Amino acid sequence: MPAVSPPAPLLCVLLCVSMALQRSDLRLAYVTHNSFFYYSCSQDPQPCSVSSLADCKCKDIQLSSLHRPQSHSSPVFRMRRLTIWFTSPFNTARLLNNSEVRHLTLIHCGPGGSRGTPSPSLEGHFAVQHLERLTMVNLQQRPVQSCPDANRAKNTDTDRENGARLDSNRYNRERDTNLHLIADLKKESSVFSSPQIQDILLGRELGAAYHEQARLGVIHSSVLEWGAVVKAYTVQTHIDTDGMLPFPDLHLPKLPETSVIYVSFVY
Repeated sequence: MPAVSPPAPLLCVLLCVSMALQRSDLRLAYVTHNSFFYYSCSQDPQPCSVSSLADCKCKDIQLSSLHRPQSHSSPVFRMRRLTIWFTSPFNTARLLNNSEVRHLTLIHCGPGGSRGTPSPSLEGHFAVQHLERLTMVNLQQRPVQSCPDANRAKNTDTDRENGARLDSNRYNRERDTNLHLIADLKKESSVFSSPQIQDILLGRELGAAYHEQARLGVIHSSVLEWGAVVKAYTVQTHIDTDGMLPFPDLHLPKLPETSVIYVSFVY
């Protein structure tokens, strides 16, 4: 019996959808002591190089949206993959707390803090929901903060109502192009003065290999310090009817009830 082929118009539609998904934009945040820029790029920019962001769309978001009680804050980020360049570990931790990211890449652009700006002490932890993979990179190169007017996106009324919340509509479908970023960093290590790269897959030792499994990453803030050696371990537990985990000393966001959740502690 001859095989039945899809009609040509359907093949064309499927091809167009596939190509559109492959061109999904890279979401990049750049966090300093005084600023928070959010970029949408069609190609992976060179890490910590502002000149490589020339073709990216940029949004300058007020850091005042961070200064709210953490227990009442809504997630700033909700997306499958996110890259953050940062020079302020303190602001980065506050931005990420309670966000929803599956693959998080944190690139520390240069050791030390901004000139003339005291760096707040890092204490405690922050939580990232759905976290499956954490990539940490230390680069000596420090960018100059910039959001060119020509590339600046206008803040809408919805942005003002939702504070600094940034949502990707393709949360469950974006492919993980951060893999290319890691490969490029390794190939170009001579350009970036031998960057320190740590790539951690969380929960694999417990069989947590599927996206549909509930996950939570609890990250100690010291992980964001320059040169930190990152370690992680994962436990399997549950969330009770009150949305709480059996860790009374951790002040974590209220989570939906589930019989099994993998909690990864990163320190």
